[in-house]
Amino acid sequence: MQFRILALLLLFFCACKKYKDPAPKTDDRIKNKYCNIPSAINYNWDFPGIEDNSTCIFPAQIYTGSYLFHDTTIDGAGAFIRKDSFPVSFVQIDSIHLTISGFCGATAHKATASRFFKFTLDSLQGNGQTFCNNKDTIAGNGFKAGIQDTSTIQLVYQLQTDTGIVYHKGTAFKN
Repeated sequence: MQFRILALLLLFFCACKKYKDPAPKTDDRIKNKYCNIPSAINYNWDFPGIEDNSTCIFPAQIYTGSYLFHDTTIDGAGAFIRKDSFPVSFVQIDSIHLTISGFCGATAHKATASRFFKFTLDSLQGNGQTFCNNKDTIAGNGFKAGIQDTSTIQLVYQLQTDTGIVYHKGTAFKN
């Protein structure tokens, strides 16, 4: 009896085949290409279509370039201090990391960009990064209005000094 049950089980397992998905159907009408990397800004835009990761646009990529920053400075009480303009440069390190220089000569500050058109200066010391004189810190962020905005970046940052906090806000225009 046990032999029959064992033979029946063996026959049952040998007769079964593992299910195999059928080959996907193709539609010759679909010509558009889309990015299929989740960290890209344009992830799955134009889906359904043909996967083509060479179409991907990454967060740090949209900031790369030289800009003229028009800065407004306000003290901790909200009083206007001054307006100024100076060049800033954004350099892409990888898909989400970039450096920003120009606030403090050639000193580069590190930032991390998201796929939602925003970046944040990384906090390396306390609430920010060391600024020019190694006593002050800078913290802040920036953003673009969207992927079509190729010429401007909005910047908001603060400098924490030994005399208090100074706020900066302005627009950087691509050269």
